Amino acid sequence: MSSKKNNEGDITSNGSDSSSVVYQAPFPITGPEVQHGGRTYRLVTKKDFFTFREFADSLDGFEMQYNRQNEFISWNKKVAGEPMRIIKVFGVLPNVLPATLYDMLQDATFRALWDTHRIDAFRIVKLDENNDIGYYAAKSPVPGVSNRDFVNQRAWINSGNNEYAIFNTSVPHRDVPIDYLKVNKVSSDSVVRGISKITGYLIRPWVDNKGALGSCITYVTQCDPGGWIPAPLINYISTKVAPSTLKTVAQAAAQFLEWLPKQENYVKDWPETADPFDTPVKNETIAFAKKKWSANGHLDKKHASDERLVQ
Repeated sequence: MSSKKNNEGDITSNGSDSSSVVYQAPFPITGPEVQHGGRTYRLVTKKDFFTFREFADSLDGFEMQYNRQNEFISWNKKVAGEPMRIIKVFGVLPNVLPATLYDMLQDATFRALWDTHRIDAFRIVKLDENNDIGYYAAKSPVPGVSNRDFVNQRAWINSGNNEYAIFNTSVPHRDVPIDYLKVNKVSSDSVVRGISKITGYLIRPWVDNKGALGSCITYVTQCDPGGWIPAPLINYISTKVAPSTLKTVAQAAAQFLEWLPKQENYVKDWPETADPFDTPVKNETIAFAKKKWSANGHLDKKHASDERLVQ
């Protein structure tokens, strides 16, 4: 995101005169408190990144929806008492290194070139070296449904061993009220404020059967889109839009490899120093994909008809 409203100087720590944000993420955000814009936020710390990693990697309770040999697998999971399922997609990018994929997803300038759903996006404030709050407005992927916008606290980590994570969860912020787009004459189209309970990427190395190093990425999301969306469209979004997100990322990564060498004085505003986890990690999703794909020498017949979903 651009730093359109980057008010870093207004951040304070451990104050007591602002209202505390209630997070809707599926796990606690446990870091130290910081104040900005009359509210108290919590920073995502390494402990929380580890929790996100476990959450993104777990297959517990997930039902597989789609499998395309050596490319993508998608699942969804019902959550008791909640209308929106957790959507999870795992994909392989054989010719892109994990660090390159991470940089691409972090680069706000390049995102404006590949994200065709983007209406507006910017950083409101950088809370620390691994956390910010940003605004994102997106065109509806289906006709007849209002556009959506989100205000999210986003966090990122280089956890070493060619592994990276980026995730967000929605928070309120006074600088972006629900009529922000109209008031600032960005768009006159109808927009509904959505809630991202959790949306994120877990990027890891992938070694193919010939020993070549590439990337694999797990995309996981649970969003309340707000407003009214017909039930068939919710199913359409979960079965088509989520898997196609990773296909779009894969195409953008190829473009990034061509775009990056042409940029003079390229500067990253995210830390490059690795901060490895202190606890051993599992790779449940990678193990599942390798077992699934080694057992199938062809597109899974049960899901072959779904190949059209990401064409």
